[in-house]
Amino acid sequence: MSATKSFPIFDCDSHIVEPPEIWDRYVPANVRTWVKTQFHFTTDTETLLINGRAVPASRERANAAEVGWPRWDKKEVGRLTPGTEEWQRKFGRLKGCRDPHARLRDMDALGTDQVMLFPSWFVRLALVRDVQAATILARAYNDWVDDYASVDRRRLFPCAVLPIQTVEGSIEELRRVAKQGFKAAAVRPCFWNGRYPTLPEFDPLWREFEALGVVLAMHTFPSREALTQEWAQRIAQTRGSGNGLLFTDESVVYSPGQFISNIVFSMEPTVDASESLGFIMEAMTWLTTVLMTGWLEKFPRLKCAVLESNATWLPLVLARSRNFLDLYAFQRTPELKIGDPYEIFYRRCAIAFEGDEETLYRLWDMYEDVAIWSSDYPHHDAEDAWEALELMAKHHVPETVQKKLLGENARRLYGIDPVFVVKERIAEHRPEILAW
Repeated sequence: MSATKSFPIFDCDSHIVEPPEIWDRYVPANVRTWVKTQFHFTTDTETLLINGRAVPASRERANAAEVGWPRWDKKEVGRLTPGTEEWQRKFGRLKGCRDPHARLRDMDALGTDQVMLFPSWFVRLALVRDVQAATILARAYNDWVDDYASVDRRRLFPCAVLPIQTVEGSIEELRRVAKQGFKAAAVRPCFWNGRYPTLPEFDPLWREFEALGVVLAMHTFPSREALTQEWAQRIAQTRGSGNGLLFTDESVVYSPGQFISNIVFSMEPTVDASESLGFIMEAMTWLTTVLMTGWLEKFPRLKCAVLESNATWLPLVLARSRNFLDLYAFQRTPELKIGDPYEIFYRRCAIAFEGDEETLYRLWDMYEDVAIWSSDYPHHDAEDAWEALELMAKHHVPETVQKKLLGENARRLYGIDPVFVVKERIAEHRPEILAW
C-alpha cells in the first residue's frame, strides 16, 4: 500500500539490543572478567550474570526483544516460540538492533526520520549492587551507544544510562555525557535495591539534570522487588506513628508493576503477563507520586518524559491527583507548594504513546501538546509511523496536531532540530537479519 507524508517524524522511544562488544571492548580489559560477574547478558547467551550469581534467562523473552518488525503479523509472531529454529527461519533477529546502518534502512521503511535510542537489558543496571561495577558498565554502555549514533548525528540520538547506585557517580556520568551531546538520560520509576527515585537523597542528581538541560526519561520496566524491612522502617519513621504500613505489620508490599506477573506465574496455565499492565502501573505510580507530593515543584526547570507505558491513562491520573489534592489540602504545611496537576504536567512533562492507541486520537485535544510517538522498535510489540498516520486520518486528527504528536513535541522536549528524510512509504523492505 503506497503512502506519503508531508512532515518529519521523531520516534521518541526506540531501542538497541546490547551486543557482546559492550563488555568485550568497552569495559576496560583489567576488570572485564569481574564486571561480567556483576552484570552480563546478551541475547547470544541463555544466562544472566548478576551480583555474582548465574540466573537462567528466558530465550523466549530475550529474542522477543529483537523481532519487532511492524509489518509482520503479531499473531503469526506469537504462534512461534522465539529462539527456535522455526522462529529463526521465519523471523530471526533484526540486525538494526546492533548495526546502525541496518537500522537507518529500517527507519526509512518505518517512516521514521529521527530517533531517540534507549537500552533493552541495561534497564537492569539499577539492580546491580556493586557501585564500581555499575559505574564502569554505565560508562561502557554510554560510550558504545554514542559510537552507534555517530553513524548519523542528524537522525540517531543516544539516551544515557546512569549508575544510580551512587548519586555522586551519576552526577559525574551525567556531566560527561552531556558534554558529549546526550539529550536525555533514563531512570527506572520503580523499586530497585530497596530505593525509589523520588527519595530526597537523589535531589542533587535531579538538580544536575536541571542545570544541564538534560531530559529525565522515566522509562518503565517492572520491578521484581518486595518491600524490604528497611523500607518499612523508613515509612514508619516518616509517618511518625511507629507503624507506617497499612493493613498489616509485615513488609509485603510490592512494586505495583509486578502484581499481575506474580499472580499469573502462580497459576496454570502459566503465561507471561508482565507487559500487559506492569509498565503502565509503574508509570502511573511514579507520576501520581510526583504530582501529589510537590516533587516536581522542587525542580522547576526539570523536564520529564514518561516512556513505554502507553498514554491513555493520563487523564485519569491527572483528574484523580487534582481531586485528592483538594480533599486533603488540610494536610499540607504552609511551606509545601503543590501545583495543579494539569498545569504542571502540561508545562513540564511529556508522555509517550504507541501508534495503535486509538483512544488517544479520539481525545487528541487533551494530548496535542504533551504526547510523543514511539515505535518500540525492535521489540515484538513495535509499531511503525505509517500505522499511526493511517489511524490519525481515520479519526480525523487535524494535520497540525499530527505534526505535534509525531515529531514537534518530541523535538521541542529534547531540543533537536528537524530532519526530513522519509517522504514516501517503501513498498517492499525486508529487514536485515542478525546471524546467530
